[in-house]
Amino acid sequence: MQSCRSYSILIVEYCKCRKKGTYAAETCNSGSVDYAEMTGYDIDRYFKSSIAFFWHAQTSQIYKELNTCTKHNWVDSEIVYQSDKPNKKVFHITDEGRLELNRWLADADLEDIMKYKNPLLIKIFFSSNIDIDKTMRLLEKYIRECSDIIDKMNEDLNKIPEFEAQIHKDNESFYWGMTMTYGFMYYQNEIKWANWCIDKLKEKIG
Repeated sequence: MQSCRSYSILIVEYCKCRKKGTYAAETCNSGSVDYAEMTGYDIDRYFKSSIAFFWHAQTSQIYKELNTCTKHNWVDSEIVYQSDKPNKKVFHITDEGRLELNRWLADADLEDIMKYKNPLLIKIFFSSNIDIDKTMRLLEKYIRECSDIIDKMNEDLNKIPEFEAQIHKDNESFYWGMTMTYGFMYYQNEIKWANWCIDKLKEKIG
């Protein structure tokens, strides 16, 4: 599945209905649920506070994908009229969107996932064209950036029990923990690799 399609499905996931401020498993046409559907702004905010360390989402792209999801009938929307503030457009997942989400989650095709691209490695690959000290500065900056992400992830990790208490679903935080562990291991290994490269460059210049 192409990455752009993955983007749309992520939007669908974030358009799940919420019950009294939490996600609900029921579909959106259930009359027993007190809905708090999500606006594009809400989705953007949740992206930044949850999956940003492994899936970067620009605000403009989120709204573009909401339009795509609407065309596929994966999400529906309505205008909420407000007297004390501007009206807002809220989205929720449809039955068809739920089916597409579950189909995508169960899809074992890894072809798109295995197409790995890393601009930093491209720069390192061609670094014989510049002075060693410039490559070292690049790697040192990369280490700082990775360290900052780890610090941010530690902050988010401390919020998981709070989110778990809100949604009353242990299963959600179990899988969140898996992605957080991946993030920690990934960036810690990146720092280890970058330090190794710096040591090799220092050896090279004597």
